[in-house]
Amino acid sequence: MTSVTTLTPAEIREAVAAVLGIAPEEIADDTNLAELGLTSLRLMRLSGRWRRGGLDVDFATLAVEPTVRAWAQHLGPDRIAPSAG
Repeated sequence: MTSVTTLTPAEIREAVAAVLGIAPEEIADDTNLAELGLTSLRLMRLSGRWRRGGLDVDFATLAVEPTVRAWAQHLGPDRIAPSAG
């Protein structure tokens, strides 16, 4: 796996779609990914894969708002740094 420091919304959507076994086009930016079947275990695996790939990703931050739009704010090039504490 190549090291990455950010993900685009399209890359997030593709990764989630692959985990869920659906087409990326079925996931809108504001779709609740948990409602599509993204369980906490799947989210832990996905965030772990991204972390091993070089991303500064926090499971709890992603779990709070499971949407492509929210995740892009934390994983994209203009990301919001996770709050300390």
